[in-house]
Amino acid sequence: MQNWYGSQRGAFDVIEEYTAVELRDLVYREIVELFEGDTVAAELWLSSPITVLDDRTPASLLKTKTGVQKIRNLLRKWEEGTVS
Repeated sequence: MQNWYGSQRGAFDVIEEYTAVELRDLVYREIVELFEGDTVAAELWLSSPITVLDDRTPASLLKTKTGVQKIRNLLRKWEEGTVS
């Protein structure tokens, strides 16, 4: 999967280039891609409390750039296989 984490740039640099709305859209598309196009599963994941997010839902974190960064970090770790 191609991601937008910026292999040669820091994740923070990438975040600064996008508006909050653009970031939410990008994150949503990546989540759907991780769930192989299954939007129902992606929406369920977004609305479920996640332990590594202090039992907050991913959707609740998508309201701020800081929250988006947390989700992006989690997705990156998930892709690397360091989080299940």
